[in-house]
Amino acid sequence: MKQNRLPSSIIGLLAAAGALLGAASPAAADAGAAVVRHGATVSDANALIAEVRVSLNRAARVFVEYDNPQAGRYRTPLSEPGAAHLIPIVRLRPQTTYDYTIFVAGGAAGREAAAGPGGSFTTGALPPPLGDLRVQATGRSSLPLVLSSYRRTGMGGDFVLWDETGATVWYHQVVLAGPLRQLASGNFLFPGRLNLTEITPLGEVVNVVGEAGAPHHELTVLDDGRAIYPGREVLIFDDSANGGPEQARFLVDSLRIWDPAAGRVEQVWDAKEAWDVRDPGQRVPGPTRDDGSFSWTHVNSVTIGPRGNVILSARGRDQVVSLSPDFGTIAWQLSGPDSDYEFPNPADRFYGQHTATQLANGNILVFDNGHGRPEAEGGPYSRALELRLDAAAGTAVKVWEYRHAPDVYSPRGGSAYRLGNGNTLVNFSTVEDHLTDAPLVAVEVDATGAEVFRVETLDALPPANRSRYRVYGGVAAIMGETVLRPPSDGVLNDAHPRMQRRSGA
Repeated sequence: MKQNRLPSSIIGLLAAAGALLGAASPAAADAGAAVVRHGATVSDANALIAEVRVSLNRAARVFVEYDNPQAGRYRTPLSEPGAAHLIPIVRLRPQTTYDYTIFVAGGAAGREAAAGPGGSFTTGALPPPLGDLRVQATGRSSLPLVLSSYRRTGMGGDFVLWDETGATVWYHQVVLAGPLRQLASGNFLFPGRLNLTEITPLGEVVNVVGEAGAPHHELTVLDDGRAIYPGREVLIFDDSANGGPEQARFLVDSLRIWDPAAGRVEQVWDAKEAWDVRDPGQRVPGPTRDDGSFSWTHVNSVTIGPRGNVILSARGRDQVVSLSPDFGTIAWQLSGPDSDYEFPNPADRFYGQHTATQLANGNILVFDNGHGRPEAEGGPYSRALELRLDAAAGTAVKVWEYRHAPDVYSPRGGSAYRLGNGNTLVNFSTVEDHLTDAPLVAVEVDATGAEVFRVETLDALPPANRSRYRVYGGVAAIMGETVLRPPSDGVLNDAHPRMQRRSGA
């Protein structure tokens, strides 16, 4: 895994003026502060991160504006006062030339600024295997940045941010790409196989949370800055009375909360205390894992509902569960064993679902993978599905769905999220194993199901070895940058392709 070698401070002091590149004419500012030397370089460790170095004749605050006619114009945050500055530049497209201008800010709050000298820099190509992906985007997302995580079996994965046109503007390569969330600090948090890892937007590891309880599948940052996620343990017991092996291995989930202020992880809910793992009536038939273990609950999402209730998607039970805000009781169970709701129309039922959320109106939105859906209900296909729950009648009824035309069957992974403007972001994470030339599809659709944004991703790996785990928003800025002019919808030329390939691919 590549580690970014930029310094840990977002804006740091230079060791010496001799490290600066290029010379420029002074630019007047408050009390005579002026730029005497500057330069820009692109990081060797990350093709989409640059740094502008600035030397002043006296201490002052600075910011940088950077621009490409198609990629947009942006402004960095205002620096702390100093005579030497290192300004990181992010939200960049690959193999793209940007012009930059340095501004020296005056006044106590830095509200007065004088435009100073500038220059240009050109970003590099995306590294392999990320650069080998073919990514075709059409339309425009309503989100300023769209977060995607791409997996390759045995080859690691990538966290990627697209701008609203679908161009890649940030990445971080990891061993296992799953959920990624931005913290209030601007840093990013993601689970490894046994820990949680916090990185800066520059890719520097600043915190590794060990003893995290085997986190997997989901991270949700709470309003108070803590993060909740599912953990996992292995239970081994004799299941021969139920037709299983004498040494049955069951994966059992819990919910855990990481509190960064306190520096600790707390378990707040345990599936084996809510249900009896030894009761075959609490199981949904399904395949075992490669190691022979049975993923009993397989919690793949945990979100907070409109009443502070906790919504779980338990794929292993074909079930969505609502817990009380204190995690003490199960308020209701939807589908699966002991469901509190029936489906008057069996075709409204979901199978092997991901990303369950409860909307403000109380409806439930899921990505319905359709894994194991019987032919009588339409067979295997995937969709975004919204259900209205009637507690008095005990029924669940479909009120909206999005099915790709033609149907896409995504047996693993996937996501569906309702956006603030009413649109829905849907990610078909995988394709059927025999569809070797089929791309992975993510779309943003409006309330009528009309497509407003689409991204297709394809590489040379077999379908079973590639997936785009999640696609979602939640990132307004990578490093506090301000959008002065958004990316253009114009035709992209060869230097700025939406279909991004490494040379020779």
